[in-house]
Amino acid sequence: MKSLSIMAICLMGFLCSTTAQDLNQRYTDKKDKEHLIGKCDRNALNAAPFEEWYKKYYDAYELDKTLLKHSEGKLKDVKIEIFMGTWCGDSKRGVPQFYKVLDELGVEESQVTLVNLYNMDSVYKQSPNHEEQGKLIHRVPTFIFYKNEKEIGRIVETPVTSFEMDMAQLLNGLPTAPNYKAVQDISKIFEEEGVPTDRKELLAIANRIYKGAKGYRALNTYGYVLLANDEIDKAIATFTINCMIFRKMPNVWDSLAEAHEKNGELDKALEFYKRVLELNPIAENAKKKVEELKSED
Repeated sequence: MKSLSIMAICLMGFLCSTTAQDLNQRYTDKKDKEHLIGKCDRNALNAAPFEEWYKKYYDAYELDKTLLKHSEGKLKDVKIEIFMGTWCGDSKRGVPQFYKVLDELGVEESQVTLVNLYNMDSVYKQSPNHEEQGKLIHRVPTFIFYKNEKEIGRIVETPVTSFEMDMAQLLNGLPTAPNYKAVQDISKIFEEEGVPTDRKELLAIANRIYKGAKGYRALNTYGYVLLANDEIDKAIATFTINCMIFRKMPNVWDSLAEAHEKNGELDKALEFYKRVLELNPIAENAKKKVEELKSED
């Protein structure tokens, strides 16, 4: 469940209009914390206030040089995109470690594109110029590898084994399935088969992907990415499938209710906020929403 902040949205509009084209830009969130946004280079990570955690994790990471030998000479024609958030603990840890691996392998800065994303509801996991669009960025950090402009593999949030092992497999044509397979699966189904609204069809998809859903947060996060991009049908379908898989989790029903509310389907929103309260009678947001929606009847 997320709540919209009008102040954050206004700030967002201002930032997008004034700094979207510049490198190494910053913004201040509603907690008065400073973050990077949009395209950046490594110089931005080596500047205050970010250099403290960047240096800490870069210096502490112990490279597996034996595994790195399997990647030597295989990155010359490879381009890499890194999507991260300076507000994200996994990004703070993983991006410095990844850069240390790249440095050991002699990767040029020109081969790497670094993009920072927002963590605000209205532009959730987006950049001002939308470099993330169409690339299924739902978790950060995400590291995407390209050869001849074609994606050859990615590491999502954390390596499956280690950066050294995952990269060695990827560069030798044996990429592992990245974390959050359910998101990859549902995105592919929507792309190839369309977005169903029929409950039986949604249940069939849930049965196809549930083994790859390691906890409710994977699809929930993806649903909010879709919602922020105004892909309402996909968001509602994703939240509905998540409710089918994790039907006893109040938060998934709260997210589904929020999506229906955004879509103007207030009766459905009210129904699902009530479902939240059946599972968690002290859920404050759901209580508030039920009262608000009842008053609109």
